[in-house]
Amino acid sequence: MASEKSVLALIRAARPTFRNQNDKIAFAIHSSFLIYGYVLTATGPQALSDNALSDPSNDEVPVDRWNELNDEYAFVYANPEKSSEKVLVKCLPMNDKLLVHALSQGSSEPLSLEIEVGDYAGEDGGSNYSQHFKNLDKLVKKIDGDILSKLDGSAKTSSSSRR
Repeated sequence: MASEKSVLALIRAARPTFRNQNDKIAFAIHSSFLIYGYVLTATGPQALSDNALSDPSNDEVPVDRWNELNDEYAFVYANPEKSSEKVLVKCLPMNDKLLVHALSQGSSEPLSLEIEVGDYAGEDGGSNYSQHFKNLDKLVKKIDGDILSKLDGSAKTSSSSRR
């Protein structure tokens, strides 16, 4: 299970550039997936391709183009603990919310989460990443409870994923 401290540490290590409040939340979601043990296999336009989930490659890719799309974010992750099962995560800004949908390979129903951006994105913190967020602990718990633990599918695997 991801924690506020681990998510913030990963964000600090990555040193992303945030264009807006939605970027902050999308990157926190991405960081939570990595901490949970997922591997990023596509992002940006490549994650939106028709074969993003069926692509046999599980090569890890850099997060370089994560916020290249103007009105949405897309990530594809592989889960090495589940025979590299892939998950497509799309985030779509709508008014003051970020709508998050995660579709696991072979599943017909995505998991969904609505995030009120203003509840979690702080003001511009410059190079102090902790100031870019507020209530990060609640956001991380929300991502874990509504998406990650459900993708995991079992309490046994969930407890073994906690580090």
